[in-house]
Amino acid sequence: MLTPRNTINTTKIENQFYSLFLGLISVLFFYLAFPSGGFAILTWFTMVPIIIALSKVTLRNAFMLGLLSATLGWLCSIWWAVYGVAAITFSAPNIVLPIVFIFCLISAIPYACACWLHVRFQFGQTLSGAFFSATIFTVVVNYVPHILPGNLAHALYLQPIFTQLADLGGVALVFFLIHCINILIANGISLLKTNKTKSLQCFVMALVLFMTNLGYGFYKKYEIYTDTPAEIKRSRQEENVSQEKSLRLAIVQPNINITNRTRADWLEAQEKLKQLLLKIEKEQNIDLIVFPEVPVPISYRYYKEDQDFFKSLLKNTSLLLTSIKPLAETDNNNAGYFNTMELIEENSVKQDYAKQVLLPFGEYLPFEKQLPWLREIFPFAPNYQPGNQSTLFEIKNSQGSSFKAIPLICYEAVFSGAAAKGVDQGGEFLINSSNDAWFYHTAGKRVHLALSLFRSIEYRKYLVRTTNTGLTAVIGPFGNIIKGSQIKENIQGYSVIDIPINNQTSFYQQHPNLIKNILLLLSFSIVIFTRKKPTEANI
Repeated sequence: MLTPRNTINTTKIENQFYSLFLGLISVLFFYLAFPSGGFAILTWFTMVPIIIALSKVTLRNAFMLGLLSATLGWLCSIWWAVYGVAAITFSAPNIVLPIVFIFCLISAIPYACACWLHVRFQFGQTLSGAFFSATIFTVVVNYVPHILPGNLAHALYLQPIFTQLADLGGVALVFFLIHCINILIANGISLLKTNKTKSLQCFVMALVLFMTNLGYGFYKKYEIYTDTPAEIKRSRQEENVSQEKSLRLAIVQPNINITNRTRADWLEAQEKLKQLLLKIEKEQNIDLIVFPEVPVPISYRYYKEDQDFFKSLLKNTSLLLTSIKPLAETDNNNAGYFNTMELIEENSVKQDYAKQVLLPFGEYLPFEKQLPWLREIFPFAPNYQPGNQSTLFEIKNSQGSSFKAIPLICYEAVFSGAAAKGVDQGGEFLINSSNDAWFYHTAGKRVHLALSLFRSIEYRKYLVRTTNTGLTAVIGPFGNIIKGSQIKENIQGYSVIDIPINNQTSFYQQHPNLIKNILLLLSFSIVIFTRKKPTEANI
């Protein structure tokens, strides 16, 4: 016969298993919603199970549930990084896996803290609690420095109608809205039995927020002239013809296998690229050819063979080449490199830019000075050095007009601050060059695109994204992939696209820290003034 104490213990165990099950459902939803899974509709429900679970757990268990769920969520979403880092560093995946796991565990701590605060202040019991909880989640996830700032907002990268709030407050504001809706739905479900009035209020508010966001998306779609009816689009373009200028670009996807790493490999690959570049040269009025980051060392400035190759094929067309800049006189990997872009006009390098934000393990070993044994584990890890100067490339079109391009090499495009520097200096469009072949056929390519794509919405600028094997495309100021610009993955090819350059700006560009400061202040106020005493069950 069960005693009252045994009954209580059994109930606690059942609640723990029930909460764990709900946490795992959220992990599954996160994986399926993120670019890894491709079911973006689940974005609006991903957090619902775990928020419901938080209403059943003790304060002690809330942190652990958040930590476990978020760690698994990260692992499910970036498992492809194991193979990518292993390929770049010539390492075995089993050596990289523990490092990726530690990264996921650390990345989960902000979510765990937010879950703890959700239970501590009983945010699951009121309408206002949902907004407070969403505020806390937004601050700890988005404003704590992170080397891979991906989150649930990026799951909507192919549904720009839902992400236009990024032009007001960046990715963080989209994240805030998503979590408001998720937590409101969860609170509504949790309150169904105890307070139907509050439950209904939560559901109605979730619907209002969803529809308001959708309405804002359609408003911005109309305002930016994206996919509007042809007659409206034509008339508006005629009205603004004196204001808009255009640039005709050819984007190259060379499709060089990552097993090719040497100068000899590159010289052999040149033969396969000749016909492609000759086709581009025959295109009419190309203002700029954009050649992406590739796994082989190339440079117009430092290798005469490359200079002769491009000079013989591209007579009068400007070329933006992603290249390397050796730190030593000889091609010596121990001395290190800069990862650079070279703007080549009239058979000479007119401008260059050295990448400032380097990818840990992919381009350098973090903490190598403090932990020298890391080099023994990863002896072939690259040794790139960061640049220290922002650059705007001056690109001229066939009419003689000049435009300012913001260069972003690979990983830099996932950081809004990197793009903001160029925008503040007068940059008119963004060029992102990347080699995502390291991720093979995994979701890594889609995740990289998703994280980068938001820069076009935040600053209302075109984003020209050129890659070695895909995903190559041009992103419009609405965050949409421009038709005809995308090249199929894992093939050699090119696309030609005309992009209008205008003076569109955004609220986020003019006030990048306003929403951030409001949410930080609100979070501080919530923690200081919302001092609900935890119940005995929550201790």
